Amino acid sequence: MIVSSPETSSPETKPKREEKKKKIGRKVPAILVYALLAAGLFGIGILSLKFGSIQLSTGEILKVLLLGQDSLSELEVPHSILVWNLRLPRLILSMLVGASLASAGVCIQGLFRNPLVEPGFIGVSPGAALAASAWIVFSEKILTFFPAELRGKESFLLQLFAFGGALSVSFFLHIVSKREGGGFSLVLVLAGIAVNATVVSLLGFLSYLADDTQLRNLTFWSLGSMAVASWHKIYLLGAVLLLVIFFFPMLARGLDALALGEAEAFHTGFKVRRIRNLTIVLASLLVGVSISICGNISFVGLIVPHILRMVLGPGHKSLLPASLFGGALLLAIADLTARTIAFPSELPIGIIAAGIGGPFFLFLILQAKRREGEFR
Repeated sequence: MIVSSPETSSPETKPKREEKKKKIGRKVPAILVYALLAAGLFGIGILSLKFGSIQLSTGEILKVLLLGQDSLSELEVPHSILVWNLRLPRLILSMLVGASLASAGVCIQGLFRNPLVEPGFIGVSPGAALAASAWIVFSEKILTFFPAELRGKESFLLQLFAFGGALSVSFFLHIVSKREGGGFSLVLVLAGIAVNATVVSLLGFLSYLADDTQLRNLTFWSLGSMAVASWHKIYLLGAVLLLVIFFFPMLARGLDALALGEAEAFHTGFKVRRIRNLTIVLASLLVGVSISICGNISFVGLIVPHILRMVLGPGHKSLLPASLFGGALLLAIADLTARTIAFPSELPIGIIAAGIGGPFFLFLILQAKRREGEFR
């Protein structure tokens, strides 16, 4: 039986294929994408400050933000407390967490050279959540091994444990990937599944050992929430994010070079090992600190980079900064939805993120399969 090739089966096949490739290659100017994301952030920021148990007008919000409490009337002082102590910290924290997770997603995808990789999918986020959960259950025993000066810094140690968990899983998966030629292989997929299954098992064991208070805290880590927002947490995560942003130019050049392959990047003058290790550490730092503050939130690192990559192209010079705005916008929308969709109750933000990310991931798989059939 003779099987005709795509080029010979129809004279219109090749022109159509080239036309589709050109359409896919058309990218939107980065400055326009930044402007649209910034406008979206401003709009969702106003809505987040406006809606809640007490609805405020736009004028009241602007007055509270621009004027001090001394310039407000007695009726407006509670509005100022509501905005500055509750809604504004929550809005800023959701934006910072979204920006951190999306940036970590871009870094992980660039490192493993696959746009379908996500920190939670390959076990990095669950690794951080497991370490944080272990700290919640065993903190009293673990503190006996630390100097007395650190006994009052449980919050810092929790974040340190979460960072260590994310870092350990990242290096383990990178070793697996490297042994398979440095790419995203079937072995790496199976390793990520194994890590997630192990984390689920260990979290169940920790839940069995936990008391009532610890069990409530473990439930928080598994679902995620922005209800713990405070200015102290904002300063901490903001400092970490600024540190990572400082390395964006180096990461952009390095990840673009790694897209060609580690050998090619090495021969063009890049220090591959340094780029690889720096990417792992910075992505783990972002994931670990974010999860230690607000719990396990998945799929942000998948949705945002993938959409922006389709719009901007694969270049990390524009993709990394855009991921900051895109991640902040997505998680701010998710937090507003979590606060208002079941009012007066509040849904965990992890449920909203997973509800969006799961179908989106399935759509990406089906789209990749269809595109492979078109261009084969």
